[in-house]
Amino acid sequence: MQLVVLQPPYPVAETSEAAMACLEWQRQKLAALAPDETDFVLLPEYANAPGLSAPHLLDFVRDPGAHFVADLSGEARRLEAWLVAGIAVEHGGVLRNRTVVFSPEGGTAGHYDKVHLPAAEAEMGLVAGAEIPVLDLGMLRLGVATCFDVYFPEHFAALAAQLPDLVVSPSYQRSESPDRIKFMSRSRALDTGCTFVRASYAMPTGNGGTSLVVGPDGEIVANAGAEPAVLQVRIDPTQRYEKPASHGKPHVEHRELMEQHRRPGLYRPNSERVERLLKAPFPRLCAHRGLSNLCPENTLPAFGAALAMPEVNEIELDLWMSADGVPVVCHDPQVNRTTDGEGIVTDLTWDQIREFDAGCRLDERWRGVRLPRFEEVLDLVDGRAMINIHIKAPGPDGKLVRLVADLLRERGMTQLGYIAGEEDVLAAALTCAPEIPRACLAHQRDAPRLIATALRYQCQRLQFFRNVEEEHCRAAAEAGLIRNLFWSDELADAQHYVDMGIDVLLTNEAHRLLPLV
Repeated sequence: MQLVVLQPPYPVAETSEAAMACLEWQRQKLAALAPDETDFVLLPEYANAPGLSAPHLLDFVRDPGAHFVADLSGEARRLEAWLVAGIAVEHGGVLRNRTVVFSPEGGTAGHYDKVHLPAAEAEMGLVAGAEIPVLDLGMLRLGVATCFDVYFPEHFAALAAQLPDLVVSPSYQRSESPDRIKFMSRSRALDTGCTFVRASYAMPTGNGGTSLVVGPDGEIVANAGAEPAVLQVRIDPTQRYEKPASHGKPHVEHRELMEQHRRPGLYRPNSERVERLLKAPFPRLCAHRGLSNLCPENTLPAFGAALAMPEVNEIELDLWMSADGVPVVCHDPQVNRTTDGEGIVTDLTWDQIREFDAGCRLDERWRGVRLPRFEEVLDLVDGRAMINIHIKAPGPDGKLVRLVADLLRERGMTQLGYIAGEEDVLAAALTCAPEIPRACLAHQRDAPRLIATALRYQCQRLQFFRNVEEEHCRAAAEAGLIRNLFWSDELADAQHYVDMGIDVLLTNEAHRLLPLV
């Protein structure tokens, strides 16, 4: 594919006359291109209104700028080539920084609205886009990153996930050094695993400029440098960079390798949300099996209803492992009580369990609700609440405990979930996931023994039954343990246990206990 990149001279002054001179330079360079020698043309950002800011920008966009955009459509048609330009557009009273793709027929084949607006654009009243698409042009898949977008690695992770063949970057970056521009451009080519093309303006200051083409391997193919220029480069958009998966291993596509090992749950943890949950004052509410007296227990609707109340700090769920190793949310060893199926969870495969109806036992209006996998609950919660994970049995060699720990680690939720269970579960958790908090459920009918067991397994919490007495709460507090209670559904009853020293109330009717918190 024959690629052309324009690097116009930046307007010498912030005037309409200087902007018009820049438009004329672009017109002349486009007119000099031959149809049979051009497949794809890239112009810089604000190609229709260069060097202008409010209030002159909008007036210029409406008149000379609009004529220039029409000329771009005509040039795409004359060249029978794709033409991409960053332009300012006004529609319905809204001003946007838009990259427009003109097809070889001269029509608009797609656009991208810049999603990261610097302060100067926000002050001019521009509105940010809300999507990071890859445009399917038939002959190639095109990603766009406009100027300031290039500073955000997440933008390129979003593009890479959509498998672009080419990423273009119409830019200003008038104050950025050429070295940093080259460094970022090379990095973004590697991030997306495809050719990266940048078009900007030649600046008189020594900064900016540097319109360039970078291959999928991060190597610079062409660089316009500091002066006004027209780059003409032949590229292969299907080219990909391959490298060993690791030392001594077979070659794989770089982008595919990155996608296989990407862990998005860890990259941008919501530290403020996590801190709010961990430092929330006591008493706290824990929705036992979700909002389980109103919704089918241990189902996504039950957990979703609990999450809809910001006062609910935690949800509680019960886990078994299916015969084929899937963590399944279910309280009883059998599915009989809560679903229309029969059998023991550990003897059934996930494909069998997923067919059972977990809603109709509560009410016909809930028919169609299914038992969820643990991963589905984690995706629903998404860090919005803590999770009391009652593991009913650790599984062979602690397999279920290890699965739970791995899923929490994968999502960066090791401090938001805590593993609750009997001694066998606590022993497995202490061995394979010591960093994940634990809650002791062993010997709950014998409060002193419960406290001693919690300390033996280095638990951060324990869970009392309703037979707890004030002296037990005091002893647990002196040992530094958070004190859960199973259970309370009445406000006066719950207040009694709070007065006794309970920190977290497991409840089937969290909505009734909201006045406590």
